[in-house]
Order: sequence, then structure tokens, then C-alpha cells
Amino acid sequence: MITLYGSSKSRAARSLVALEELGLDYWHSPLNPRAHADHRATLDAINPNSHVPVLDDDGLIVWESMAINLYLAEKAGGPLWPTHPADRAATYQWSFWSQTEVDRADWNRARRGGDEALIASDRQGLIAALAILDRALEGRNWLLGEAFTIVDVNVATTLSQPNENGLIGWQRLDAAAEGLSALAAWLARCIARPSYAAVRDMS
Repeated sequence: MITLYGSSKSRAARSLVALEELGLDYWHSPLNPRAHADHRATLDAINPNSHVPVLDDDGLIVWESMAINLYLAEKAGGPLWPTHPADRAATYQWSFWSQTEVDRADWNRARRGGDEALIASDRQGLIAALAILDRALEGRNWLLGEAFTIVDVNVATTLSQPNENGLIGWQRLDAAAEGLSALAAWLARCIARPSYAAVRDMS
């Protein structure tokens, strides 16, 4: 039995979208440790970092959203998991890139600190990072070419969770308005998939 812990309005959304795309049977436990002390106790017992998401696959505990998604896609196989080593390398590359260059802890700290100059600088940094992705998407429908795969799930859900309606990051950037047309078109294709709608409707 697969259980995925974490609210669909958190980073757990990334793994919920993956589960929906893979068509796997699972149970969703929408932990919200910030709001509920008992949820915090449950989370502390399964993840020493006290973060969601956490996956429990019949007793195997996996945390970190990218690790969860890559594990699930490889285990399930099928069209979302690339079979060629070069495509798997690109999958790892872009998945990790989305964490180190987009979902950055220092940018989130700037948000909480309220330093407007730093926030403006971070916004420009995010746009510069997104421009790299935009260039990689020129002339292709998906990150690996013509096939939608787990890397599209990983990167798209890092940029914009289902509840964020295609806007990017906590500053809610609009890719089209920033002139990132290839990225905007790709992200629109991603968020139009049924998996996004299914997770958007979750608690």
C-alpha cells in the first residue's frame, strides 16, 4: 500500500501529481504540521527533517519530493520513465536543477525577511534561471522532446503547484509576461493535464 503524506497545497503536490500520472493506487494523508500538533508528531516519526512530502511504500519510507518521484517513476516503468541512459541523465539534471536553481531556500528567506531590494534581486535571479529553461524548451513540446515524462512533472510542479494556476514561485511570475514564450507554452500544457486538476481539488 502506498501512502503519501502532505497537503496538496505544499510540496507534496509534486508527488501527488506524479502518483496521478503514473496511475498508482495510493492513500493521501494531508498532513498540515504547521496547523496541527498531532500532524507534527506523525511527521516527526517518519521524517527526521520534519518536512513533507513523505512516501510510505509498504514500509519503505522515502522523503524529498524529487527522490519520491524518481523512485515511483522508475518502479512503475512505462512511458513516464525514460529507457535511454541519456534521457535518464537529462531527467536527473533538470529535476535537480529545479531544486537548486528555482526552489531555493535563500529566496524563501528573503520573502520572509521583507527586504524589498533583496526581493527584487531574487526576482531577477529567478527570471534568469527560467530563461535557461525557456531556451531548452524552444522547438520541443516536452523537456525530453516529444514525449511527456516524469521530468516534466518534476520541473513543472516545482515551478507552479496545482493550486498556483500556472504562476511561478512565491512572487507568482507569469512566464508569458516575462517574454518566456516556450516556457509559458510548456507550462500551460503541463497544468492542463488531468493530474493537475485532480490534485487541485484535493485538501
